[in-house]
Amino acid sequence: MPGRPAAVVCFDGAVAGAVNLRDLGGYPAAGGRVRAGVVYRSGMMHHISPPGLRWLREHAGIRTVLDLRSDEELARDGVSPFAAAGIAHQHTPVFAQTDQTEEARREQWRQMRDGVYDWTSSYQRMAEQGGAAFARLFAVLAAGEQAPLVFHCTAGRDRTGVAAALLLGALGVDTATIAHDYHLTGGLLQPHAARFLRPGAQGEMTEAQMARVLATSEQAMTAFLAWLAGRYGGIDGYLYHIGVTPHVLAAVRASLVDA
Repeated sequence: MPGRPAAVVCFDGAVAGAVNLRDLGGYPAAGGRVRAGVVYRSGMMHHISPPGLRWLREHAGIRTVLDLRSDEELARDGVSPFAAAGIAHQHTPVFAQTDQTEEARREQWRQMRDGVYDWTSSYQRMAEQGGAAFARLFAVLAAGEQAPLVFHCTAGRDRTGVAAALLLGALGVDTATIAHDYHLTGGLLQPHAARFLRPGAQGEMTEAQMARVLATSEQAMTAFLAWLAGRYGGIDGYLYHIGVTPHVLAAVRASLVDA
């Protein structure tokens, strides 16, 4: 596909404990390419060891981690010792609290297991309810001094995938490439399927079933982007709606696109 970079740089092998950690740089954008080494997307980071965190600070230059997980996830899974490695941790939840009952949560996992879950609708809900978190990502990038940075959730697929789509789209990356970047996540997550099996609803699945849940279809992201276009006139329109000003957007583009 014309929009894809020659190679997506993933750090799962270099950083012990990393899951779906990759540089968003290299994609063709409006007026050039997305600058490498400035913004990274990731899945769970609480398994990364202190040596791994030091590698991120010293070799990748990471200054800031924007954590999109909920309060519940932070309490359950914890946070890596970022400060000891010289990395600032900012909790920027898409959903601070979950309003799901246990029964609703089990039903959601059943739908995922059976392959009937509507991922696009879930991304629409994130866009409608999590705008403050996505606006914060753009504000931090526009300010500049907190980059290079990583943003992540638990799997690095859904909340992170929406954030990555908004950012890449704002930089002028085409829809097919954004959907492909989203699609890459499944293959990177599936070797780690066992990490996502926990007591409760998830525990009713086998590792093979969880691996299928972690698969990602380009169609889900393409449909979400089409919904943004229909509801807000596109990504820029959505960003203006959530409070990202033209000045902030221009600053992000200036810092993230190499001519």
